[in-house]
Amino acid sequence: MLRIQSLDDPRVAAYRSLRDRTLRGESIFVTEGSVLTKRLLESPYQAESVFVSDEYADEFSRVVPSGVPLFVAQESLLLEIVGFPFHRGALGAGRRSRLYTLGDLAAGEGPSTPLRLVVCPEITKPENMGLIFRAAAGLGVHGILLGERCCDPFSRRCLRVSMGAVLAMRFVKSTDLLADVRQLKDRWQVELLAAVLDDSAERLAEVRWPGRAAAIFGNESAGIRDQWLALCDRRITIPMHGGTDSLNLGVAAGIVMYEMMQ
Repeated sequence: MLRIQSLDDPRVAAYRSLRDRTLRGESIFVTEGSVLTKRLLESPYQAESVFVSDEYADEFSRVVPSGVPLFVAQESLLLEIVGFPFHRGALGAGRRSRLYTLGDLAAGEGPSTPLRLVVCPEITKPENMGLIFRAAAGLGVHGILLGERCCDPFSRRCLRVSMGAVLAMRFVKSTDLLADVRQLKDRWQVELLAAVLDDSAERLAEVRWPGRAAAIFGNESAGIRDQWLALCDRRITIPMHGGTDSLNLGVAAGIVMYEMMQ
């Protein structure tokens, strides 16, 4: 355990001024709270360091691997370094890395094996991204493919809402989603089903899911844009009642994923 006495200590630079930093484009991501930080330590991502208040020092000394610095400070100093009200006692810095390829998501044991994927061309709200990751992990979805315009899955908000599922799920942040989706269809025989608001689409409860399927979810406000709809094999919908026009994206995606996994 390494005692931190000063805000200027360069060893904790990764944690300073988090309120004013998005961390997107940086080489690290930060977990907040003891639960998420322990999930970082259990994940395939490299932990750069852990930073805790005195209250959590003994607890984390038992789980932080050798070679990973464990920084400890008074809670008041931790609050100053973080830069926003913080009551969870622990932070972790993990290194961003691309762990999976499109082939890891799609190939499985071969084109005849069952496959369930989620495709998100442009999810822009971290809350919805976190909900999708949490539901996908909990329901057993095999992988998630994110488009170039999606928000950062390693943002602190997304990590919190997902309860660390981002660290457990196989996912790929695509640099050319159009080409990747075409590969899913042509190379790996994945059928693409678009979740839409359309009374003429297949009602979700009546959908017969193919063996290798990917559900695509659109933007929170714009839905699925035409270029993606043109690639989809089928359109499915959750019927609405009582004057409700739609559901929150994260909620709707969870319902579709539940049906897809049955």
